[in-house]
Amino acid sequence: MREAVQRRPETAGDAAAYVDRRLDQGPAARAVLLPLVTGLLDGASERVRAALAAVLVGPGTPASGPLRQELLGHLLDHEREPAVLVALLPAAAARGGDGVRDLVRRTGLLLVRTPLGATSFDRALVDLGRHVPGFAALVAGWLADAPQEWAGVVGPSTRRMIENLADARVPA
Repeated sequence: MREAVQRRPETAGDAAAYVDRRLDQGPAARAVLLPLVTGLLDGASERVRAALAAVLVGPGTPASGPLRQELLGHLLDHEREPAVLVALLPAAAARGGDGVRDLVRRTGLLLVRTPLGATSFDRALVDLGRHVPGFAALVAGWLADAPQEWAGVVGPSTRRMIENLADARVPA
C-alpha cells in the first residue's frame, strides 16, 4: 500500500477507505494497521495524510475506537501541515458527540502556530458553521462558555461570523 500511494497519490481516497474498513475489524487488525498507518502518517504525501486524518476522526465501530484514537493521537503529535490538520475538522463536525470540542481546539492550537494555519482554521470553522447543521451553535456555545480558552485560537472576525451564523452573542 505504501508503494501504491507513493507512486499514485490520487489513490489516497482508496487507501483511506481500506484503512477505515480494516479499523472496523477491531483489535485483530492492530498488528497490521499500526505500523502501516503510522508509516503513512509519517512519510506519505499530504494528500494521503489528509485522507487518513478524516478516517481517523470518523465514527467507525466501537471495536475500532481505541486504535482510531491512538492513530489520531500520533497524527496530532507529529503533523504540522495545515491542509492535513484542516482535513480533520469536517469529519469532527459531522461526527459530533463527545470529544469534538477538545479535538477542534487541539487542532486549532496546532494550526494557529502559523499565519496560514490560523487563516485556514478560521475559514474552516466558518465554512463548517455554514454547512453543518448545528455546528455554528455548538462553536458559539464553546466560545461563550470559555472565552479565554478560545481567545488565541479563534480570530475576532470568525467569532462575529460564528455569532451571526448561530444567531447568538459570543463574548469577545
